[in-house]
Amino acid sequence: MYPETGDPYYIVAPSYIGTSAGVRALHLLCHSLNVSGRSAYLLPDPASIHLTFHTHPDLLTPCVTEDVVRWHLKQKKLPIVVYSEVISGNPYDAACVVRYVMNFPGLLGGDKSYADDELCFGYSKSLAAASGFPENVLFLPAMDTRTFKPPPSTQRRSGACFYADKYQKVHGGKLYDITRNCVEITRDEPGSQTPEQIAALFRKSELFFTYENTLLATEAVLCGCPAVFIPNPYLHEIINVNELGMEGYAWGTDAHEIARAKATVAEGAANYLRTFDVYWADLTRFIALTQDHAVARRQMRRAFSADSVKLEKSPRSDPCPSFLSRLPKPVEREIAKLLSTLGFARLGTRIWNDSLDQRGRGIRIDESIHRIVALLRSAGPVE
Repeated sequence: MYPETGDPYYIVAPSYIGTSAGVRALHLLCHSLNVSGRSAYLLPDPASIHLTFHTHPDLLTPCVTEDVVRWHLKQKKLPIVVYSEVISGNPYDAACVVRYVMNFPGLLGGDKSYADDELCFGYSKSLAAASGFPENVLFLPAMDTRTFKPPPSTQRRSGACFYADKYQKVHGGKLYDITRNCVEITRDEPGSQTPEQIAALFRKSELFFTYENTLLATEAVLCGCPAVFIPNPYLHEIINVNELGMEGYAWGTDAHEIARAKATVAEGAANYLRTFDVYWADLTRFIALTQDHAVARRQMRRAFSADSVKLEKSPRSDPCPSFLSRLPKPVEREIAKLLSTLGFARLGTRIWNDSLDQRGRGIRIDESIHRIVALLRSAGPVE
């Protein structure tokens, strides 16, 4: 009736959003760890912790709270904090870090390489190799096959659609003529299609073009629509070719390549459905390796207790020394973290948020998150 003994998982993720495959994967990772009998929680992405945090009501994805952290520390557990590749460094100061790399390091933000004490897993074989752990593959099938499924065999197809969200917004790329008259799929904008609308579009379209690696390509194939990857300066290879093969997918717009993708689209859908069994086997290995990683990290950390962090509900004073603003921003943030650890959560919060530069880069945090950080820091390194 109770979870397996072992260390708990804190999956750092943004609020659930159905249009982001990466966010879905993080929430599903937390869910599947709990389904497997482990103890897993969601911890808000540092970039969005000042916003309302949402989870999917059908998933087993409880959120980390101060009480949860205190309980784990009291039980001598070492939280295994899982970050995605878009998060730089270790903002929660976790003693045990696992990195889940779902895109090429540094391409969409985050670091290009990771700390030596981190254990990395790649969403695909190519990403595992790019992160320096070629054997650690965890391909999580995040597509909802209840929504993305083929149409009746009698339905005729016409027209095409395309996706170029990050290609345009992040890289400033220009669209090619081949997608000039196609329907554009967008996300998180007024009028953007819902997953159900995207699935309906895939079921009637003849082709789906994409300028970037996206799981929309797999969702298109599941709907019987071949996916065409358009090579460009920001797209050099298909991330999951080792896991899904090239059936149903075309690399480039050559007519023969597209014809091959059309002829093999049904096989491409079948390839995806076979990945579910592989995932549960790989998750078992993920659990074993991450638990061993926590044991190794624990041996390098000092003994800890929740009582080692004393937090005052109301700090005695709330000054904000003007000289701090003259210090380098990283130094100012380190002072903010130290003050929070010592019990001055409100002052630490104020100094930290004041340290953010004008471009909004950095991490805005509230007092609750400061206290969670302080608790995690209580499992600090041996002096």
